[in-house]
Amino acid sequence: SSGINAEWPLRPGNSAKSDLLETLEKYHKLEYEYSQVSNVKVIQAELTRLRRDNNAKCDAIKDGKLLEIDKVEELLQRQQGKYQLTIAKLQTRVTKAESQLSRFMQHF
Repeated sequence: SSGINAEWPLRPGNSAKSDLLETLEKYHKLEYEYSQVSNVKVIQAELTRLRRDNNAKCDAIKDGKLLEIDKVEELLQRQQGKYQLTIAKLQTRVTKAESQLSRFMQHF
């Protein structure tokens, strides 16, 4: 009978502790579920923003306000070709000028 009396004062503490643990577990589950929900909301907001952005860009391309990437690349390549040609011409001029200068300097 002394064993029963020895256990009795521990029971309220134990049940309070188990209640607390159960409550904590529920809290953590809820917290996790909430974080999942808020992640979903963030993702949905970002998707909405991206869709709007994409639609706006598609409309701008249709209206001729924006160029498609292929056209932009084509223009850049053409421009690069022009620059390379200009650089080659300038290098030729520099080479000619240098050789004229060296011939000129040989007279002194």
